[in-house]
Amino acid sequence: MVECGRNLLREGVSAMFCWENAMKKLKFFIGVILILPCLLLPGTSGKVKGRVTDENGSPLAGVNVYLEGTYIGASTDMDGNYVILNIPPGIYTLVFSMIGYETRKYRNVKVQSDLTTIINAQLSRTVIEGQEVVVVAETPIVQKDLTSTEYNISSDVIETLPVSDIQDVLNLQAGMVDGHMRGGRATEINYMIDGISINDAYGGTPAVLVENDIVQELKVVSGTFNAEYGQAQSGIVDISTKEGADKFTMSFSSMFGDYVSSHTRIFENINVLSPVAYMENTLYLSGPILKKLRYIVTFKRLKDEGYIYGKNFFLPSVPNDSIAFGDGSYEPMNHDERYSLFFKISYRLNSSNKLFVTSLFQKRDYSAYDHMFKWNPGGLSKHYERSGMVIFGLNHVFSERSFFNLKFSYSKKSYNRYVFKDSTDERYSTDDRMRQTPVYSFYTGGTDMAWFTRYTKTGIVKFDYTNQITNIHQIKAGFEYKTYELMLHDIKLKKNPETNFEVRVPPPNTADNQYYLVKPYEFSAFIQTKSEYEDFILNLGVRLDYFDSRGDIIIDLSRPKTSDTRKAKPDIQISPRIGMAYPITDKGVMHISYGHFFQIPPFEYLYANPSRSVNPEMGRASVLAYPFGNPELRSQKTVAFEIGLQQELAENVGLDATAYYKDIRNLLGTEINTIAPREEHSGVDYGRFINLDYGQVKGFTLAIEKRPGGSNFGVSLDYTYQVAKGNSSDPRSVLIDNMAEPPKEPEKQMVYLDWDQRHTINASFTYYFLRDMVLTVIGRYGSGQPYTPQAKEVTTALKNSDRKPSTLTFDMFFRYLIPIGKCRFRFIVKVLNVFDRLNEKNVYSDSGRAGFTTELFRGGEAQGYNTKKEFFTRPDWYSPPRLVQIGFEVGL
Repeated sequence: MVECGRNLLREGVSAMFCWENAMKKLKFFIGVILILPCLLLPGTSGKVKGRVTDENGSPLAGVNVYLEGTYIGASTDMDGNYVILNIPPGIYTLVFSMIGYETRKYRNVKVQSDLTTIINAQLSRTVIEGQEVVVVAETPIVQKDLTSTEYNISSDVIETLPVSDIQDVLNLQAGMVDGHMRGGRATEINYMIDGISINDAYGGTPAVLVENDIVQELKVVSGTFNAEYGQAQSGIVDISTKEGADKFTMSFSSMFGDYVSSHTRIFENINVLSPVAYMENTLYLSGPILKKLRYIVTFKRLKDEGYIYGKNFFLPSVPNDSIAFGDGSYEPMNHDERYSLFFKISYRLNSSNKLFVTSLFQKRDYSAYDHMFKWNPGGLSKHYERSGMVIFGLNHVFSERSFFNLKFSYSKKSYNRYVFKDSTDERYSTDDRMRQTPVYSFYTGGTDMAWFTRYTKTGIVKFDYTNQITNIHQIKAGFEYKTYELMLHDIKLKKNPETNFEVRVPPPNTADNQYYLVKPYEFSAFIQTKSEYEDFILNLGVRLDYFDSRGDIIIDLSRPKTSDTRKAKPDIQISPRIGMAYPITDKGVMHISYGHFFQIPPFEYLYANPSRSVNPEMGRASVLAYPFGNPELRSQKTVAFEIGLQQELAENVGLDATAYYKDIRNLLGTEINTIAPREEHSGVDYGRFINLDYGQVKGFTLAIEKRPGGSNFGVSLDYTYQVAKGNSSDPRSVLIDNMAEPPKEPEKQMVYLDWDQRHTINASFTYYFLRDMVLTVIGRYGSGQPYTPQAKEVTTALKNSDRKPSTLTFDMFFRYLIPIGKCRFRFIVKVLNVFDRLNEKNVYSDSGRAGFTTELFRGGEAQGYNTKKEFFTRPDWYSPPRLVQIGFEVGL
């Protein structure tokens, strides 16, 4: 019966989405409607509710309650209750007004997305017209309607942190370890801007690096999130962007700096200081164009030369392909340069309709250090990313208690990697040049022969409807339709005697010339209810996800080139979610939540090696180099449970403790197949991605926060204990084990995952010197992550059975405000890794340290131009050394 139902649902949804022309017309129609106004509003919102009484405690009906300076408001019912929906995150002044009663204003009312702020008011009769009472609202330390672990970081807080981008902010949150949330893989997080996903479906990571300057509120849900969120197993990062100001605002900031370190043996050339090695310039404009039209524009340029330098000891290529020496100059090998433009404009037609458009564009050029190219940096490929995103939307209010959001977005992310843009550039070396490198030596010439380009286009139509049915019950429902277009061209250039020593592109549809253009799509729908009783909060939801890869599946895996194929079956998943919160005292709230979470694997694993080619000349290495994609991969599944407590310990001091457990199934893995006799390359193995791996995560977090309140300082401290285990950290682990001599058996037991960090501590201290100066110090500690001990290339223990050294870092931020007439001038200092500590990210498997290996004392000397000590010094195995930045901000 269940299977019949699934088949019926699959056929029905397939039929619905076969109407390609109809969908194109629908998207065009929606696009025209939304593009014509060319305007924008944030996609996430919060709620304010409460009760209004007179001085005797009797309810007051008909009181006007509104947010000052906006069109957002409501009136109280016969019981004195009010609810205001659809409020963008931010700080507001809430006004209570009624004829015959004093007007009462509550300032500093903080509204957070998807949460409820409770403000109760008592009004007194007055005989003086226009009498006002102003009250400063205090944000409660305990959020009573929170049913899972969630952190909301405002722009004011981000501005006082010594961080470079949003990823740095995320790593300060409990449960986060180097981009891994609660023990999951790095691709298990859904990053969103104003409610629209910005993940690049190809790799599962954000398509753009979001700059701190555009963030109004950063919401991090690391627990069991509601049904409106999908395609994530570990958590949600939802960024609400800033809106235009009601009066003209402008600022320009500039930061300069360099890496200042005494570790010159590890980081060559680090002692040569340049004040422009690190530069960060930001222009910010905001204000009204017309009475109802507001805009915000930010432009940022960041240039970081990095802290790892190569030496031009050799030239990459010369006509006779012999060794040619360079000038010995240093060249950055992990540089990063990016330009970011953010533009947002919003227009309110009337009190019921708001239209919007937001756009984000980014250009990024960078290099990724490769140790073998250290003396030949000119032969290393560079990376070029271009990203753009536009969101159009309409927010319509039906009444005080219901509204809908309709959004359309289009984004494109392109990525290129090559040494020279022209794939036939004669400056490429011969393809075996680097294979001539002596043992224990850097490359003495040659160029990376990889020439790679791809792009991902994503179109999204999203609709959600919210209705506050009663003062207690709210319902929210919606759907989302996504279309994708992925193009990939992966080439290994050839220049050898067979090509007459001219650069040639291999024939199409071979192992060294892979190309595909695919157009998958997905559909999702959800319904979510929130019931807010006086002493009990209940969140219930269910979500449907449908995905069609539109790929082809090999029927006979032993005949990959000649076998018939069939269309991949769509993937359908239904995921229930539930969360509850209830007070245990007037200052403490417990919550329990449970849910099923599904996520399609990154698309690179669905469509890899579309020509189904192998390269037998590479031996077993071909299995790892050319794995086959699998368009019928199922959604990876996580079942998560958590229980937590929020408790106010004292005024402005709160505690948050949460224990969690995750069971992870259908994780991405690989299998090995063998080509059958009488087939081309018979007997050769090849790898193929399948749903094979599994994992388990358990742990608890403990966070204590002391808000400034009436004092001059704030403190936060969080501790995470976590155990993350699985049968594999890398989807390609089976293929990697197959390359060993002799091949290893795949893991059949649970081992610690590569990012398992048993103990993590984050602490921050912020001190306000009156209103003019701010000092923030952040400390981060992490116990060692696992590695596999080896001796003489032989594994001597279980996989990931030993630990790397622990890490410890301190960062500092200082800002001094100097008013100059109507302008403000801020002097800013940031220091990252204040004590210049060498934190070891990777280690040699025979010593467990980054700076020593027994290979130094065996196996003979290096046979090239470098020494053995130089070859085994790995600057990329350490975290960045001390970075000092000094700058200013001028604003109106």
